[in-house]
Amino acid sequence: MSLVTHRSYWLTIILLCLVSGCSRKGAEPAAAQRAPATVENRVKESDLTLVKLTPEAEQRLGIELAAAVELEISTVSAISGEVTLIPGKALTATAPVAGTVHLTRTSLGVGQSIRKGESVFRLTPMVSPQRDLRVTFQAEAQSAKARLDTATQQLERARQLLQDLAGSQRNVEAAEQEFGQAKAAYDAAAERRERLKTNPLEADVDMVISAPTTGVVRQIAAAEDQVVAAGAPLIEVADLSRLWLRVPVYAGDVESLGRQASVRVRDVDGGGPARQAVRVTAPPTADPLAVTTDLYFELANPNGQLAPGQRMTVFLPRRTLGRKGIAVPMAAVLYDIHGGTWVYINSAPHEYHRQRVELLRSQGSSAILAQGLSAGTKVVSAGAAELFGTEFGAGK
Repeated sequence: MSLVTHRSYWLTIILLCLVSGCSRKGAEPAAAQRAPATVENRVKESDLTLVKLTPEAEQRLGIELAAAVELEISTVSAISGEVTLIPGKALTATAPVAGTVHLTRTSLGVGQSIRKGESVFRLTPMVSPQRDLRVTFQAEAQSAKARLDTATQQLERARQLLQDLAGSQRNVEAAEQEFGQAKAAYDAAAERRERLKTNPLEADVDMVISAPTTGVVRQIAAAEDQVVAAGAPLIEVADLSRLWLRVPVYAGDVESLGRQASVRVRDVDGGGPARQAVRVTAPPTADPLAVTTDLYFELANPNGQLAPGQRMTVFLPRRTLGRKGIAVPMAAVLYDIHGGTWVYINSAPHEYHRQRVELLRSQGSSAILAQGLSAGTKVVSAGAAELFGTEFGAGK
């Protein structure tokens, strides 16, 4: 290689290096212009405002502390159930013998309340007619009439003899006694003969049919002057003071549902007061088409507001093994304007700061947190709202 060619080679290499360096220096400002946005005065949520109170201020705000506890939590399933009558609580009064029914309470109707033992019907029994009953009653009436005529004549004769001083007072009294017995026998025979003409099969006594239990009248199966057979139903009364609640549960969830002795019950629309229902042992029932098994609960109905067939919502706790949660008093949880949930942590003596938490659900007077706290952390259980106002300048 000649000297000129060698010099040209090295000169080309130097020029290429200079050009590459200049391009890198020019690219640095462009890269700086494309940098992501910067955030100034960044504050972490864990470094929020720290509130320090004097002992007098804590007493004035009513600050109380409680420790967060870890417990095993369970979810709650809301299942619709049907109100049903308790078996054996709907009783029917029947006619013990065949007869004619007469109402003792003409104003009694379906849906009205009635007490056990209260008279509802009068039943006039029907008797089986004997052979030649008309001839027998006619003969008895004629015999009684003849006896009455004889007794009347003897009484008149005895009184006349007493007036003529030929008889005694004793004979008059004996004649009056015979006359009274003869007249009573004749009146009874005449009444039997007349009843045979009008009601030949009815007895001369009535039977009282009373309400079988205290409750609500569900059905009246007889009317005034109706002839009923022996064993015919007359009135049905249902005791609605306590009812059962039938809850169909998917067969695969029966084992996972809690076995609490009592559960909470509300109306389907969520209104009305919350009720407590007690688990009862009932005959096993299920629906193979819906793959459900029925659970039964008993609840009180003192005011009669619930009716058979009504739908209710039953809240059944579901056992979830191994799932833990943090429980704090419900009064310790605060809500901001965006719906976020917070608690105040006692980080040091007389020092408090807000901590965001995730509320899972409420359980009585406790709030179950999914995350945000650890067990043993002291939170403000009373005076949290006052502390919130103090932090933002609204407190005293």
